[in-house]
Amino acid sequence: MDHRARPRPSTWAQATAPTPQMMRALETRRYLTGLLLGAALGFSYGFVAQFVNQLALPGVPLHQPPLGPLGNSLLSALAGAALGFLTTRPNSTARGIFLGSTASAAAIVVSTLLGLGGLLNLSTALVLGAILSAPLAWLAVPVIALLRWVTDRQVDAFRSNVPLLIRLRAPVALALVMAALAAFTLLPATGRDQLIHTHALLQNGLSVAQSDPASLPAPLRGPLMRDFPPAGERSYTLEWTKYDLDRFIDLRPSSTYDQHAAVIAHFTDYTVVCLYPRPESEPNCGTY
Repeated sequence: MDHRARPRPSTWAQATAPTPQMMRALETRRYLTGLLLGAALGFSYGFVAQFVNQLALPGVPLHQPPLGPLGNSLLSALAGAALGFLTTRPNSTARGIFLGSTASAAAIVVSTLLGLGGLLNLSTALVLGAILSAPLAWLAVPVIALLRWVTDRQVDAFRSNVPLLIRLRAPVALALVMAALAAFTLLPATGRDQLIHTHALLQNGLSVAQSDPASLPAPLRGPLMRDFPPAGERSYTLEWTKYDLDRFIDLRPSSTYDQHAAVIAHFTDYTVVCLYPRPESEPNCGTY
């Protein structure tokens, strides 16, 4: 009889029928792994989405509510952790994916509403938020399913004593996929050019407004520009949008509607809107 030493199986593998204690331990590991993986995916997406436009527009103060780029990245990680927990907490895979997908759709709608700025009334914001967030909400479903699948594979790999470096391959790959998806939030070239132009316009206007108001750039001397610049305010953040421009109807010409876009400068208690009738044209600006 061969009594040569053989590799001893792990404690998990020894049990042909896992005990209730083992099952509870595996369940706990599953939803804790889901929580950590969700946080990593949320941060990966949020960090790239928040900083990709900053890298493309150095020196331009971008409007990034509610907490700024780093705060929003951490908020995205927190939301990802909650989604990961909801997705992996139920024993049923289908139920977990349903809970995670429903919660992610709600989170996407809320984040879209927060990013629309403060110039929309509630009913318009809700309708527009639902329209803009619908594609991302559907895209979240396969991501949630992947999160659950990777988490389950992580628990199986742990149970089989697979080395940590090998177990990390799938989570790292999924985090890179999320970062790649977030890169698509880069503003179009036209939007970036209009943000740069508006920033230069406002900087020029702020520099001469007090000493020589007559030399203000033409767009800042229009009939809809009132009390510029706001007293004691020189800092602002800029937002580019092509949505719901009828709220600035007084600035819109009656032609080239499909080419219209606006840059909104958010001061503390004061807003300047510069609407571009065409990508290459000077804007029509007004205060709100």
